[in-house]
Amino acid sequence: MATTVPVLSPRKVVTIHVDQKGEVQRVDPDRFVISKGNQEEVLWQASTNNPEAYFTVDFGQESPFEYTQFSSDQPVSGLVRREVLADPGKYYKYTVRSGGKSLDPGGVVDR
Repeated sequence: MATTVPVLSPRKVVTIHVDQKGEVQRVDPDRFVISKGNQEEVLWQASTNNPEAYFTVDFGQESPFEYTQFSSDQPVSGLVRREVLADPGKYYKYTVRSGGKSLDPGGVVDR
C-alpha cells in the first residue's frame, strides 16, 4: 500500500539582523527572489546574535502572499497567491520593524 508523504515547499531564508538592543540593523538579502513555479516560500528569521528578537514584516496593501503581515511568531509567507503573476520587474516593498527601528527591503516573484 502506497503512503502519501507531505512535501514542504522550498524556502528562501531572509535574515533580519538585530543588535543586542533588539533594533533591526539590516536585512539579508535586501531583495528576495522566489519562484512561483517551484512553489517557493519566504522564511524570515532573526540573526543568530539575537535569535529571540521579536520582529514584524508588513507588505502594506500590496503583498504577493495570502497575508500582508508576518512576524517572528508567524515567519513563513506561504505560497504566492494564485492571481499573482510571475514578473521579475515587479518589486514588492515591505517594512521590517524591530526595537523601534524599521527598514524597507523588498522582493520579487519570478517564474
